[in-house]
Amino acid sequence: MGYRNSKPVFVLYIVCVSAFFASLNQNIYSPIIPLIKDSFHVSTTLVNLTVSLFIFITAIMQIIYGAILDLKGSRFILLPSLILTVFASIGCAVTHSFTLFLVFRSLQALGTAAIPLIAAATITDLFDGEERGSAMGTYQTLLSIAPAVAPILGGFIGDRYNYQGIFWSLVGISVLLFTINLLFFPKDQKKQQTSKRSGLYFYRVMLKDKMGSLLLSLSFLNFLIYFSVLVYLPVLLTNHYHLNLKLVGLLYLPMTISLIAGSLLFKYIQKKISLITLFTLTNFVITFSVIGFGLTQTFSLLLMSLSLFVFGIGIGILTPSYATILTHQFEQYRASAMGVFNFVRYIGMSIGPILSGILLEVLSSKFVFTVFGIIFGMISAFGCLLVYNTKNIDNGSSTDKPSF
Repeated sequence: MGYRNSKPVFVLYIVCVSAFFASLNQNIYSPIIPLIKDSFHVSTTLVNLTVSLFIFITAIMQIIYGAILDLKGSRFILLPSLILTVFASIGCAVTHSFTLFLVFRSLQALGTAAIPLIAAATITDLFDGEERGSAMGTYQTLLSIAPAVAPILGGFIGDRYNYQGIFWSLVGISVLLFTINLLFFPKDQKKQQTSKRSGLYFYRVMLKDKMGSLLLSLSFLNFLIYFSVLVYLPVLLTNHYHLNLKLVGLLYLPMTISLIAGSLLFKYIQKKISLITLFTLTNFVITFSVIGFGLTQTFSLLLMSLSLFVFGIGIGILTPSYATILTHQFEQYRASAMGVFNFVRYIGMSIGPILSGILLEVLSSKFVFTVFGIIFGMISAFGCLLVYNTKNIDNGSSTDKPSF
């Protein structure tokens, strides 16, 4: 990487591995949802609540931890967060009460929510210019790998050691990370307070902007559907196809690997075609893949996996597409735009599992996911009209270059 000395590089890998663990903590849980349901004798809706609460708490805590980080520094938050994660994971492993399990899972979220934020802030503090870009690349690579590895790992551990094995594994990793960070994570330096008025003003501006509202709506719905699929998939594969947890974990691969592939594909495609064209086409790819999943998931494992593969590629392309368009649209408030974008994505992730759980209690899965796809397609069609009308009005031409 060409960094000036070895210590920042070492700290870089510490925070990257810690962020990887935070993502692992969230995604390792999906394949064991049927185990949690059977072990505690609760409904799918209540189990999905554990997923939704984890993500919702993570979203809210970004704002709270960010303010504390600015005042006190990263180490001040990181070490107590890891301690909290250790004790919360122990609680999840030993409790026989679903209410307490829900409380401990929420405390896990409180602990791990700080880690990705700290990782990004630490990289910003340690590196400048091209070095910072290279460091961020390392960080994003590990974050992309975690969702692909976690379900497989969760499936194998859960199949052999039940759900308790998952949480004891997280206890061990948390203790190891706490020890490493205690010894090697840099001490905090005094932080200077900054005014938040411009950010508060921007939130009002963004909500009034048609393009900003459209992108946030599509992002919200996209991740609502994505996490609805994630929590429904193990139930479908175990109850309908009667597969064991090892195979359930492996069948997450079509979507998780394609998500990584889609992110890499975006870097190449966006050099060849305009963002506006990529945005429009990929929205409709998502639409047809979700509808395809809804129609095929109960009668063809192969076609369902193909639909999920295409869905994953679409998400991998759309996520950086949305982010890039937002930063063009709100050039002066790029950081605030990305903050809102991430917050909305987390909210979609948190609502998806609980909403789908409620709907699947009274409606068929084929109907629920097909309607999800249709709704996304309708908003995408409206977005297509809005984007091209805005482009023609602003540019007075039909060129493919987006006005933002």
